[in-house]
Amino acid sequence: MQKKIIATAILVAVSIQSRADDFTDTAKVISSRPIYQTVAGQECYNVPVRTQSSGSRSMGGSILGGIAGALLGSQVGQGSGRVAAGAAGAIAGAITGDRIQNDGSNSGSEGMQQECKDVSKQVVSGYEVHYLYGGHEGVTTMPQQPGNTITVGVTAH
Repeated sequence: MQKKIIATAILVAVSIQSRADDFTDTAKVISSRPIYQTVAGQECYNVPVRTQSSGSRSMGGSILGGIAGALLGSQVGQGSGRVAAGAAGAIAGAITGDRIQNDGSNSGSEGMQQECKDVSKQVVSGYEVHYLYGGHEGVTTMPQQPGNTITVGVTAH
């Protein structure tokens, strides 16, 4: 029984001694280089769209515009000039009436449509850090850019 207690005490003393030899110290950074990782994904954005109605074009605007244009055009000039001005007024009025009726807000609706494209980006996933400690060069990977020095764990045997 006494031998077991002594053996346990020796083991505890040895483990405490070995932990006492582990410590941290500061090492000088020689260089650091970013480590890139390719990340694939999608970029989406909304774009305005105008949808056209599927109905047929209305002729009412063309007819009314043509009549109004003919009446106004016939008030200009004299003789055969009135007839030509009336014809030109009818054509201009018909075109204007058609555009007002068929290109107005009744011909379609505006909205937003999502468009996406596949993209690939290079992102920094960490840094490869070369450091000097006790005359020896070491290499480690860190999640962020180090400063001029880093903390290193030292185990003495």
